[in-house]
Amino acid sequence: GASPKESILEQAWFYALTSLGAFWNAEGGTWLFRLSSLVVVFTAIFVIGTLISILTSAFSLKVEQLKKGRSRVIESDHSLILGWGEETLILIKELVTANENRPNSCITILAKEDKTLMEGRIRDYIGPHKQTRIVCRNGNPSSVSDLELVSINTAKSIMLLGSINDKADLSILKTVLAIINNPNRREEPYHIVTAINSPKVLDSIKMISKDEIEIIHKGEFVTKIEAQTLLQAGLSLVITDLLDFKGDEIYFKNETKLVGKSYKEASHSYNTSTVIGFHKSNNEILLNPPLDTVLEAGDEIIAISNDDDTIKISEQSKSLVDKNAINLHNFIPPKAKNILILGWNLHTIKLINHIYENTPKNSHVLIAASCDHSKIQVEKYISSDNLTLEHIEADPAERAHLENLPFDSIDHVVILPSYENELNETTQSMNQLDANTLVTLLNVREIRDNNSYQLTITSELMDIENRSLIETKDNDDFVVSDHLISLAIAQIAENKSLSPIFNSIFDPADNEIYLKPITNYINIGEPVSFFTIVEAALLQNETALGYRYKLADIPAFKGKEHYDIVINPTKSNLVNFKPDDKIIVLADDDERSK
Repeated sequence: GASPKESILEQAWFYALTSLGAFWNAEGGTWLFRLSSLVVVFTAIFVIGTLISILTSAFSLKVEQLKKGRSRVIESDHSLILGWGEETLILIKELVTANENRPNSCITILAKEDKTLMEGRIRDYIGPHKQTRIVCRNGNPSSVSDLELVSINTAKSIMLLGSINDKADLSILKTVLAIINNPNRREEPYHIVTAINSPKVLDSIKMISKDEIEIIHKGEFVTKIEAQTLLQAGLSLVITDLLDFKGDEIYFKNETKLVGKSYKEASHSYNTSTVIGFHKSNNEILLNPPLDTVLEAGDEIIAISNDDDTIKISEQSKSLVDKNAINLHNFIPPKAKNILILGWNLHTIKLINHIYENTPKNSHVLIAASCDHSKIQVEKYISSDNLTLEHIEADPAERAHLENLPFDSIDHVVILPSYENELNETTQSMNQLDANTLVTLLNVREIRDNNSYQLTITSELMDIENRSLIETKDNDDFVVSDHLISLAIAQIAENKSLSPIFNSIFDPADNEIYLKPITNYINIGEPVSFFTIVEAALLQNETALGYRYKLADIPAFKGKEHYDIVINPTKSNLVNFKPDDKIIVLADDDERSK
């Protein structure tokens, strides 16, 4: 320390400098030297303080960016979702299921929502997801700079979601333009999937994106599914099973061992997978082709299987086809249908046209609605031997009006949201539309149950969140919503080639899924292998996918018949079919299919 003999000034100087860490200059030297040392010390303190401040600010900014989701994502071969909504959660759940056998998979979401909010919703909805990382970023999907945050050029697939309030789909159009016209875009084509409401926007996107985008037209997609499911009890289970990633899905496989084999031979080559067509080397999709269609070099088989690694050629050498059980002479033609449509919107005429293409002859459609437009459209419709139309003035949301409808002669009911209020011609909100649908559905169910009517109900909801409110264990009732569109988007995002397959399956002018009586194929009474069913279907130019069977009666069913389905059954197993069972087939729209 300082010597007691030193003056007070010297002692003060000594302790001041040693406290600043400059004890080596605390003693000796002139006062000029001492002042110079003091300047150096304070300069060093200032420089170090400034450097610490810069580092602290940079670190705080980075932490803030991470919290807000504004940091860049360094990923490749990831699934990218642009936009946020209830369908986002469905997409994520399906993709997580698809990635269960793919370690280190990644799903990235870019949306205007708060990052922590998105992460919380995902955590509550999805639960644990060990194989898949889920990364959320806050930003505008139609901003080129924000798209760079999520490594769009290295994404394996891009899923575009519109806003609930954007009925014109302008946000999707802007996002497509931002992706396609990005000056820093990659050279190879993007794999983009989206769903569109507006036909005008759909045409515009197709024009600017060429082959880089797969588009689902929402209204057309939903209407086709409504037409098919309301006519065939149990078909809703088949469609849902094929669209989601639970159970069996559609896969493509290059099977060199089958090159030169016919479609019939390929169909009998698998025990635990179901061949439904060929994917030609020129990208042509052949579903349910003629029996003698040959698999050529470079072609792939299209098969339904539990996973892509379960498509294995059977080692069984002996045929399990029981030709004596096959009987193609007991064909039961489908009966005429009486269909009740409750409500009216701009897609109803399309629905009626699809019903016309699917329904047996002498069928009848009764429309109960309370708008002049529906009555005018029905009066313009030209009835035929296939289908006749009738209009009744009624408000489907009113119980008294429903009570006066002829439910005792109805086979199928479809409940549609009316986009415009017929009474005051004002546009209704999504919640108002769904509220009317819910009220109508609950009333129709009660009328059916109270009178033990054997009719099925198909209803359409606008908001996915409302779907869970009315789902029941009754598998003959089907709720159509954007949930199905989300499932289809996830499937196509994983495999672009599935788009033409779904277009074909849901198109009345192409191969469709039918549920046909077991007696159209075999004599019942003795157990047979499903190889026998496959053979019987092939002989009628059909592809057997599985079967529907009746469940045993239990008190909870309240006397109503209930069914379950088996898709892609193990063909070697023997099944003792009952008279009410049906075979699920992929078939063209010919007379025998109707």
